[in-house]
This record gives sequence, structure tokens and C-alpha cells, in this order.
Amino acid sequence: MIARLEKGDEEAFREAIGAHGGVVFGMAAAVIKDLGLAEEIAQDTFLALWSQADSFDPEKASLRTYLLRIARNKAIDRVRQHVARRERDHAHVSDRSNERDEKLETSIVEERDRVESALMQLSEVQRQIVILTFFGGRTCQEAAAELGIPEGTAKTRLRDALIKLRKLRGEI
Repeated sequence: MIARLEKGDEEAFREAIGAHGGVVFGMAAAVIKDLGLAEEIAQDTFLALWSQADSFDPEKASLRTYLLRIARNKAIDRVRQHVARRERDHAHVSDRSNERDEKLETSIVEERDRVESALMQLSEVQRQIVILTFFGGRTCQEAAAELGIPEGTAKTRLRDALIKLRKLRGEI
């Protein structure tokens, strides 16, 4: 049969497909787990036989073994390509995620710097009340008690501080 394949005998090619097509497809399907791709791999295997029939050595292996090795190698190559593509895509997504994380971190640092700068432009008593209420989580009543001032004074200082902060941000 190989001598006939080497001469381009189409009937020999059909015989090879008829005799070994099922096991070649089965090998590809077992490795790749996708019937459509397994069919492509089986076709590629027989095309390799057709175009390179002279590379087959019957002293090294049977035609069946030779075809199964080609199919297995082609299927493994497809799996590796798929894994590499998935890893590349995942790396690309990770890179974009890292870029977003870096941008977010930069944005947070910039915002923190703006807040610190604005706080430094408040008077000491205004800064104290803002820090206690906004960053310390205290109510005006709790902040007033902690600072030893009347609650009304604490509220006035907080209102004045917020007005000044709005002006600094250009909101007023």
C-alpha cells in the first residue's frame, strides 16, 4: 500500500483512510476532547500521509502506528496552542488589570495629596473638627466633648471648614 501511496494512488489513499480512519479519529478525540477539532486532526494526519508517504518506514512501525503517532502529535500541538493562547489572553487581561490597579493606586495617592493639601489650608481648630468627624467617625457631639468645647461651637467650626474646603475645590 505504501508503494502505491508514494506513487499517488488515490485508491490506496482511500484504503488507508478506510482501514485506519476510525482509530486515527479516536486518538485525536481522546487527546483533544473536541470532535470537530479531532476530525480536522484526522484529516491533517491523512494529508500528511498523502504528501509525505515516502517518510514512512515499514521496518520501524506499522502504518497504523505511524498514523496514530502523527495524529497524537498533531492533537498535542493543538492542545499546546490552545493553552498558550489562553495563557497569552490571561496575561493580557492581567496586564490590563495591573494597569487599572496602578491607575487606581495613583488616583488614590493623588486624591490623598489633594485632601492633605486642603486640610493644611484650614485653621488648626477647623482641621481638628474635620479630622475627628470625617476621618475619626465621631459625631459633632462626640468631637465637641473630646475637644472640650460646646457642641454649637463644634458645629460652627465644621460648617466653616466645609465651606472653605468647597471654595478650595472651586465648588462655590
